Amino acid sequence: MDVSEEKIVLLDADLNHPELVAISGNVDKKKIEKHYYHLNKLINNLSAMYKKEIVVCLHPKDNLEQKKKYFPNFKVVQYESRENIYKAFLVFFFDTSAIVDALLLKKRILCIISNFAPSNTTSGGMHFVNEAGLLKINIEEEINLTKDNLLSKLDDAKNNYTNYINSYIAPDGNNLGYEKIIRILKERFF
Repeated sequence: MDVSEEKIVLLDADLNHPELVAISGNVDKKKIEKHYYHLNKLINNLSAMYKKEIVVCLHPKDNLEQKKKYFPNFKVVQYESRENIYKAFLVFFFDTSAIVDALLLKKRILCIISNFAPSNTTSGGMHFVNEAGLLKINIEEEINLTKDNLLSKLDDAKNNYTNYINSYIAPDGNNLGYEKIIRILKERFF
């Protein structure tokens, strides 16, 4: 797969994902509407600032037709996160393991914070902010940085990726996880 910087990719969160609902309960409709109002405003501003197309990528269990209504001005896709991350100039996310691809590709990454989302969504994203040194932005705040200043901060944050990758994603370097499992099983049991 070719790596490029054609678009801005949003890895959207399902605010009422069954696991979140089991922990925090349903997010009410008014909060969801406010969340998407502010989120659309933010991504519209960044799309205009960098003159890049926005692609919204959904979780496989999310509701594609409903999300198309929340993002009427953008392309909304499902089952295409990896392909779009490879083509990303910038990747936004709340809390998703799909962000690992962006880290490995050393893409510009911005963690989105929403006061309307369940606290578990925020805490999951904050793990990456704290451990990988990613930048974060609250969707309710105005962007106070210039185009070049934000780009510089996003590029500087990439310097932290290697340590995160080595600590959390590939702690054994180039040794593949499944090979390590087989080796340990053979050592201990055979």
